[in-house]
Amino acid sequence: MTNYDDLMDFAARTMKAAGELTLQHFGRVAVQYKSNQTEVTAADLAAEEFIRAAIADAFPDDGILGEEGDDRPSTSGRRWVVDPIDGTRSFAVGVPTYSMLLALEIDGSAVLGCIHVPVLGQTLVGAAGAGAWIDGRRAQVGECDDLAAARLVTSGLEYWRDHSTDEHRAGFQRLVNATRFARTWGDGYGYFLVATGRVELYCDPICGAHWDIAPMNVLIGEAGGRITRFDGTPIAPMTSVLAGNPRLHDQARAVIAGSSG
Repeated sequence: MTNYDDLMDFAARTMKAAGELTLQHFGRVAVQYKSNQTEVTAADLAAEEFIRAAIADAFPDDGILGEEGDDRPSTSGRRWVVDPIDGTRSFAVGVPTYSMLLALEIDGSAVLGCIHVPVLGQTLVGAAGAGAWIDGRRAQVGECDDLAAARLVTSGLEYWRDHSTDEHRAGFQRLVNATRFARTWGDGYGYFLVATGRVELYCDPICGAHWDIAPMNVLIGEAGGRITRFDGTPIAPMTSVLAGNPRLHDQARAVIAGSSG
């Protein structure tokens, strides 16, 4: 039987230590561009190297998939998925809402997730059947059941401009109109806010690559929330995503679809 307590402790400790490396660069780092025109910094590379080394030392048979490094094959049936800085665009200009993501998959299914927010010094970690925890306290989505009182976040308006459809843009605007406020507190930080009850809904037209979303099903689910595409099916890389507390999730989906009463 997998000991999730030990694995969650390892994930939290490793991400906190890697987070200290990113803070050494925060606000004073040069940006380079990868072949896909996404940003990368020395902090991304240093943090992922640290996390990879920690995993290799503790679990030499486990595989690793990371945003910045080569895939390491697994001989154990387990694979760690690493996003050393989620929100590099924010990090690179000194905005403190960047986060660090880690997930553990067993036979292809995520069983553990971790989000560390270095500037806040807070770590959210959860595992299947073991709950979600923030710095030793149980993490739980909020209890708001009134869409008009709900707080909504998204990752960036340019994603709606560049990676959405007219139908989904119209649906998102209806959701903005239906909720109390909408903010661009997104990327991994937005999921962190939902899972800890600080906002009610997270909505993006495109959820990113595998390492951007690998921890989220576990963390949102173990915090008592729901996470799906706009049509209610499971998320996958580059699909739409709606995460929120279960009292509002279906209401929000209906608004996006234009079928709310």
